Amino acid sequence: MMMIEPMPLRWTLILVLAGTGVWFLLRGLRPGSGGTAPGAADRISHLAHALMAAAMAAMIWPMG
Repeated sequence: MMMIEPMPLRWTLILVLAGTGVWFLLRGLRPGSGGTAPGAADRISHLAHALMAAAMAAMIWPMG
C-alpha cells in the first residue's frame, strides 16, 4: 500500500525534506558566526533534525 500516490507530491516532499536536511546539517557543522560557536546541545539538535529529515525522505518511497 502506498501512502502517497501522486508522483509530483512525492518529489515535492523529497525536495523539501532534502533541503531541510541539508540546512540543518550545515547548521550543525558550521563553526558559528560573530565569534561565538553554537553549544553542544544546539549542534546535536541540528544534526538530529538532519537525520530525521533523511529518515522521513526515505519513508516516502515504497519498499520492494
